Amino acid sequence: MCFNSSFCLVLMFAASVVFLAGCGGGEVVQSDVSEVDMVNDTIKSDDYFLDYLDVENGRMRYTSRSDSALFYYNLGWHQIMDEGRYAEAELSYRKSLKFDPDFLICQAVLGRLTLDDEERAAIYESVELKRGTLPADEEKLLSVYHDFVHYTNLRERGDTTALPFIRKALLNGEKVFRGLVHKYSGEPWLKSEYVEFINSNHGAEVALDSLAALTRERHAENPFLLGFGASLKAETGELEEALNRAERLEALTNDKSEPKPWAVLADVYFQRGELELAKQHVDRAVQLDSRNLDASRLQTKVDAAIAALSD
Repeated sequence: MCFNSSFCLVLMFAASVVFLAGCGGGEVVQSDVSEVDMVNDTIKSDDYFLDYLDVENGRMRYTSRSDSALFYYNLGWHQIMDEGRYAEAELSYRKSLKFDPDFLICQAVLGRLTLDDEERAAIYESVELKRGTLPADEEKLLSVYHDFVHYTNLRERGDTTALPFIRKALLNGEKVFRGLVHKYSGEPWLKSEYVEFINSNHGAEVALDSLAALTRERHAENPFLLGFGASLKAETGELEEALNRAERLEALTNDKSEPKPWAVLADVYFQRGELELAKQHVDRAVQLDSRNLDASRLQTKVDAAIAALSD
């Protein structure tokens, strides 16, 4: 563990329950998350995340009255995108909202992740009542996340308008994120979602072009962007480069309990037609976090492909 400035600041201020997450002027809010929990969560954070917290320029400033809420919000993004830990990310978002229950962006993100239909519906209604109260850029971001919560509610109810709604939401998401990723170039997870929008709307080739442009100066080895690039390369038939990128991600991952590298390797092996290797890696990813949607969906496809061969 590298004892960089963010880590030292956490230890210095733990007694007063303040986390200097580089996110702007929050205040101390009482929560049942203990000081020991907060220090431990920071100690467990890897250098990549702590380095992100140290970035001063190009970061989006979210509206929250608690620096601790902002810390856990950003930690959740790191866990879900870079590490593939969906379950731990959900816990981090819930901790964030304990410090600031009115943190609208975090509410919407939790709404995207929760499996509880009633909770998701309640989150949607809560956020809907407070729309229009945030700064312009944050409001645009909220609108995208809010749309995804609405889509999931529609889908889970079996509403026939869900599919046309998400198609429009994906196009709107691409438009919103196009402006945000260039304005806030220090935000790797905004870049990550933007490339996902482009892939959904325009396909892998266009997504790879955008990925190359967005990572030319920074974030080339961000775990999500590196792994997504591997999957996109496999999708476009560049199978050796895809495997090189996936293996690079695995080599850069110090904590082998993270599902992300195994899910990426599984996807690349699956697209290469190496089903046994795909199964070996996807089973490992799902075992590490059964909530990882990418891994669990891929596991279903791998198992079906193997079963088809034995028929």
